[in-house]
Amino acid sequence: MGSSQKIVSGVVWSTLYNIVNAVYNFVAVPILIGYFGKGQYGLIGLAMSVNVYMRLMDMGFNSTNVRFFSTWLAEHNHDKVRRAFQTSLTFYGFVGLVNGLVLIIVSFFSDSLFNVTPEQDVILKHLFYILAVVAFCNWFSSCFDQLIKATENVAWIQRRQMIPKGLQILVLAATVLIGFSIETYCLLTCLAMLSIIPLSIGKIRKETPFVSFVPRLHWPTFKEMLPYSLNIFSFSLFQFSFYHLRPVFLGMQGTIESVADYRILNGIIGLVHIMASCFLPVLLPSAAKVKARNDRKAYYRVAYDGTKYISIVLCFATFGIMTIGSDLLSVYVGEEYLHLIPWFNLWLVCNLVNHNQAISSLILADNDIRAISYSSIVASIVGLVSSWLLIPQYQVGGVVIGFAFYGMVQMLFYYLYYWPRKMQINSWRVFSRSFGPYVLLGCIGYAVSRLLPDLGNHWLNILVLGGLFAIIFVVVTWLLSTKDDRRFYISIIKR
Repeated sequence: MGSSQKIVSGVVWSTLYNIVNAVYNFVAVPILIGYFGKGQYGLIGLAMSVNVYMRLMDMGFNSTNVRFFSTWLAEHNHDKVRRAFQTSLTFYGFVGLVNGLVLIIVSFFSDSLFNVTPEQDVILKHLFYILAVVAFCNWFSSCFDQLIKATENVAWIQRRQMIPKGLQILVLAATVLIGFSIETYCLLTCLAMLSIIPLSIGKIRKETPFVSFVPRLHWPTFKEMLPYSLNIFSFSLFQFSFYHLRPVFLGMQGTIESVADYRILNGIIGLVHIMASCFLPVLLPSAAKVKARNDRKAYYRVAYDGTKYISIVLCFATFGIMTIGSDLLSVYVGEEYLHLIPWFNLWLVCNLVNHNQAISSLILADNDIRAISYSSIVASIVGLVSSWLLIPQYQVGGVVIGFAFYGMVQMLFYYLYYWPRKMQINSWRVFSRSFGPYVLLGCIGYAVSRLLPDLGNHWLNILVLGGLFAIIFVVVTWLLSTKDDRRFYISIIKR
């Protein structure tokens, strides 16, 4: 299977997995809120948010490993791949130990750090203990997927991910039927994610039999990768902080109920974000090969066509969900949450900033990424500061407005400076051909669909309004497509 076929297969399976994951989250949130209560459910979101923030200790080696593994595999430099893999095992094993220790320390001061009652604090401490124990295995095995991605087997990874998702569904059902505590639910959910480690080991032995699973630190290889990793870390520190500190800020500046509101909105909107973020891991290995071979034709195909296809998916999901948003939220958690609709819609629109994922894969495949580090730092600081200041007045709306500020800073930097001056990419062509037409189409489809009268039933509204939007968007997109685009769409449908 060639690189282009692997990209298509990876995107298709990533999308399918994300749909399954989104359906699971969609179903799980109201069930867990109803079973545990809104306050206790907010504790899960708070504990997970703090632990997710520990992923910063990756120091950029996630993208770094995929980039260098991909380049060295393309060059058939197996010795470097082996040394880098052993070094990663050593590095991630150490990080896992530190992660667990940090979570335990945070648990000691959780009553003063977060606005929780004494009863909630006891549960929160238990959740931190569970996450601390699971952290080491998660970190140590994290480089497994990085090596598998470098072999362009992203589709296999997504198929394999269906196993823990199925186990999580069983855990959810058992929690309600048997009556598990919130701590037991969290523990079993975390263990489900570890169940696929043996499969990953088997895949690595098949695809790259020359690597060793014995941890060992190879300093020359580590130092060769470190500068790139630090560049990644310099902007991912702030970018990651922006995305994952928002619920933590809500727990500190707002209320636990606001954290639950955040989780409710994210349960639906997360589908759009996940669908956007799935493109970069799929494209990065191939983009690294494009850069290594200096293939300019493929370079611009990724930049323009890649952005167009991502924009189509993003706009379809964004405006499609917006069309049925009120009915979806009513079915999801009840009509008493409809006051969140303005923030829901704004958050959806903000996710369109992710249409840059194809070009970002080309940026990350290069060596010098300092300029985007600076822009990400500025955008993240603007977004976090504005969120912190606005949360007391707007609660969950404060972090949504902060997201809007973050996106504006990023897009202005890319469109007006970085793409045209540093990458020789025509920003106007990206906007006018690859992105803008599908935003306009999404707006038209949304406006037309909303002209229909309320049918008196939420499920009927979802079916009719969503169906009408889908028909408008798909038909017009097909009419706007070139012959090459149509052949590409047909190949995806067949696959």
